[in-house]
Amino acid sequence: MAKTLEQIVLEGLAGDCCSMEELFVLWQTTQMLEEKAQGSTCYEEIDKRSFHVDGIINPDQYAGVLYILKEPSLKQYIQKGLTFPVLTDIRREYRSYRRGYEDERGYLAGMQRQLLGEAGEELSMDKVMSTLAVMYINKRGGKEVSDSIWLNYGYEYIEFIKREIRLLSPRVIVCGGEEIFKMVVKEVFQNKKTIRNRGEHMIWKDNVRDYQFTADKNFRHTKDADRTSVVVVNMWNPAYRTNKEQHLSPEEYLEEFHRRITGMESVPVKESVRKLKK
Repeated sequence: MAKTLEQIVLEGLAGDCCSMEELFVLWQTTQMLEEKAQGSTCYEEIDKRSFHVDGIINPDQYAGVLYILKEPSLKQYIQKGLTFPVLTDIRREYRSYRRGYEDERGYLAGMQRQLLGEAGEELSMDKVMSTLAVMYINKRGGKEVSDSIWLNYGYEYIEFIKREIRLLSPRVIVCGGEEIFKMVVKEVFQNKKTIRNRGEHMIWKDNVRDYQFTADKNFRHTKDADRTSVVVVNMWNPAYRTNKEQHLSPEEYLEEFHRRITGMESVPVKESVRKLKK
């Protein structure tokens, strides 16, 4: 989709943003300038000015694990026939989480507990939640359907997505869905090649092993464990939780995650986290 001159200029400025606040202001401004968003990068029922702030749940306890998901759900908003733009900080929903698997928050907490190792076993689920960061590809939100709107949005705003990931400085990135994994590895870590008459494609051979992609501090692929600074994990979308069209229980989902992170070291936690009580 063709971009306006203003969009191109703002997109170029994204890489220079030094804070999440600065990036989000620029991101929202660019969204408002987007022409013909409805039906392409935005649902007809959602105002194109809608924006969900995401990121680190608790800066004092952040363990360097980032979960990247498709989009926040605005299904109830649509069902109520609301038309005004939704501007909200999605992190509040994660901070209010206590327990259970009613939505994707519980699955993220379950995965995070595994990544924290022994330290995670000593924490309640809500305390575990405080150690992660969450990021949604489609900042406008969606309606819990399977289509390409969120993916179109992701590629439209890929420069902003790249910068957000850099600013979050993750040690581990868990991608909730293979399409997200492909996008992140191909675009953020520049693991791609151009095939004549077929466009750009992600490089799979020898670079993705056992659902893990490893990169150095410059976000370049490496197989050297001593140089590895970031591990990207390919995991199922926690919002759908199906495998070969079969619904998965929370236990089955987390067992699969455990299998996919086998061989990874536990994520170090800050002393402030160790002081937390169950």
